[in-house]
Amino acid sequence: MPGEAELCLAIDIGGTKTALALIDRQGQVRDGIHTFPVPFQADGSASAQGLIDAIAPFVNRARLLDGNLGGIGLSLCGNVHLLTGEAVLIPNLHWRRVPFGRMLSQAFGLPVAAATDVRQATLAEHTWGAAQGIRYFAWCTVGTGYGGYFFLDGKLYDGYHGYAGPFGHTTVDEINGYPCGCGRRGCLETFVAGPAIARQGQAAVDQGRSPLLSELAAGQPVTTALVFQARQAGDPEARRILEQVVRLIAINLGGLVNTLDLQRIVLGGGVVNANPDFVPWVDRKIRDYLMSEESRRDLRVVKESLPNSALFGAAVDAFTRL
Repeated sequence: MPGEAELCLAIDIGGTKTALALIDRQGQVRDGIHTFPVPFQADGSASAQGLIDAIAPFVNRARLLDGNLGGIGLSLCGNVHLLTGEAVLIPNLHWRRVPFGRMLSQAFGLPVAAATDVRQATLAEHTWGAAQGIRYFAWCTVGTGYGGYFFLDGKLYDGYHGYAGPFGHTTVDEINGYPCGCGRRGCLETFVAGPAIARQGQAAVDQGRSPLLSELAAGQPVTTALVFQARQAGDPEARRILEQVVRLIAINLGGLVNTLDLQRIVLGGGVVNANPDFVPWVDRKIRDYLMSEESRRDLRVVKESLPNSALFGAAVDAFTRL
């Protein structure tokens, strides 16, 4: 990105929603954060061209503002090649080997810095958020998917191929588990992410185990939000579902802390942001699975401090790499 460029267009494409914002080098948003649904095709995959068409008006609008638009920072919910911007595997979009970074760059004549959403969120929280000054931490998202990224010894840990961090795709039960968007079966994500919570709530209704959830759903599909609402109202089945979700997340994250001796875990994502007591719940439960007294004493599990960490991290990445 040229030295005089003071703005970038940050784009965060999630499993169901796209967010965009024009962000400056100080992390300030110009003209607000905008969202629109991810367009899907008849085969169930996200439409790359549909996304580009939806992004185009925002690029045109950004070019009219003062500050010299220097490039695009892109966040995608899956494995992304850091050098080429290729969407190698994006399970929730059903993308494999989609050259989306190059497509964006060609469509708008701008350089693009692309990476997985959890990497971008980790960058944002270290630069402008809840992990400033922290040398060893993990970012974790609980939303449409479940996964994260690592910041170790004062720097991002990308791994050999640049794909480090998708601990949501740790296999839990490949025989009796559920199919995952990554192509395998029984990944942890299929037990703890938002769609998994909704699926378990729907099963409770279908099997007559939760009259309250049935009443709240009123004949419509059960949502993740309804399961949390039922728990707040004292429904034992909703409480059981969410206790199991928190237990599995605590076991998973506790294992990361035991392996990497982390100082902090930053939690974000739709499920986290919609339920204020979720982070304290995980923070309490994870203590049951920590090996050392020092980790139980020093580890902090905190909520993301930015309105969309992956979006802001895409801006950090653009200013850093372009």
